[in-house]
Amino acid sequence: MTKIKQFFKNILAVIGRFFAMIGGYILKGLSWLFNTKVMKTIGNGLLYFPRKLDARLRNDQRKAVWGMIFVIPLLIGFIYFFFIPFILTFKYSFSYVDKFTGHEGLTSIWIGLNNYQFIFKDFSISINYEEYIFVQLLLEAFIEIITDLPIILIFSLIMAVVLNSKFTGRTFVRAVFFMPVIFNSQAIDLAVAARSAMSDAINSNAQTIFDNMFSFKDFLLKANLPTFAVTFLGDASTKIYDIISFSGIQILIFLSAIQSVPKHLYEAAKMEGATQYEMFWKITFPMVSPMLLTSAVYTIIDSYTRSPMIKALTKYSTTGTEKVKESPGLTGKALELYNMFSGEELTEFNELSKYGIGAGLSLLYSVMVILIIVIVLGILSKAVFYYDN
Repeated sequence: MTKIKQFFKNILAVIGRFFAMIGGYILKGLSWLFNTKVMKTIGNGLLYFPRKLDARLRNDQRKAVWGMIFVIPLLIGFIYFFFIPFILTFKYSFSYVDKFTGHEGLTSIWIGLNNYQFIFKDFSISINYEEYIFVQLLLEAFIEIITDLPIILIFSLIMAVVLNSKFTGRTFVRAVFFMPVIFNSQAIDLAVAARSAMSDAINSNAQTIFDNMFSFKDFLLKANLPTFAVTFLGDASTKIYDIISFSGIQILIFLSAIQSVPKHLYEAAKMEGATQYEMFWKITFPMVSPMLLTSAVYTIIDSYTRSPMIKALTKYSTTGTEKVKESPGLTGKALELYNMFSGEELTEFNELSKYGIGAGLSLLYSVMVILIIVIVLGILSKAVFYYDN
């Protein structure tokens, strides 16, 4: 065993020396490059205005100016990738949006609340061979977020405490819990979703056999736990794979928070005779409580991207139209504009654009998620403790 360890140590040492040598050559090359006359001239030209600016401003003014300079790339990204698409989405949710021959890009026609009327009256989508209306789909997404949030937060905090303790193979176990985050890509999701019917049947039969041998819910009921607690814990036990898969980032957040707790607090508690249980509730939990807010927001946003509502948004993210039943289509001025752009002479048009419907769906779902975040932050902020050095 000692020879094997020494063998791997020698290999790592050789690899380390190789990369150190390569890094040394790269640094020497960069040093020579930056000391050439051309690079010095370019550097002096780039620093001309900053030096003039620094010479004329006070220290606080220089800090403010450089702060704005560093914020400008973030502002550009925010405006271009978020603000403008958000405004267009809001506009499209009240419009008929489509491509017309002879017109470049997308053309929008204002139709008021017709898209939202379609969403609440005519919308339906098939998920796992079941038909869902919008309210039902929204309610299911809401329940999924609310039930997954406390389970993931509690599990992540417990695992962070365990992984912070010293034991053999701790680094490997940490990597194992973070692997689902790395492998949680679209390709993996498609591969998992494409399992054969035989595999599903085997898993179903295995689960049935296990349930016949031991029922976790029956065990909890016999322990005289309340029905809501049995339902909550029973559902959590059936989703243990998903809980582990979606807890990697939260575990890291809590782990970093635990490792930043001042050691002298634990030392003082041990001298006073405090148990591990008491130190967790009196020291660890209060000190990491600010990270509950960060982990909660991340968990909600992560649940947003995994919601069944995403399938509906994907369906309505392409060009095309959807026939209306109870809700109105294009009427009045909107129909006149449609005839003008399309070159037709329709007296009625009982269809709405998928772009407009998709924009309305995304806004409604986003509003629900934002409300959940506000409520959760309002509740958790009361339990947060901020340590003052």
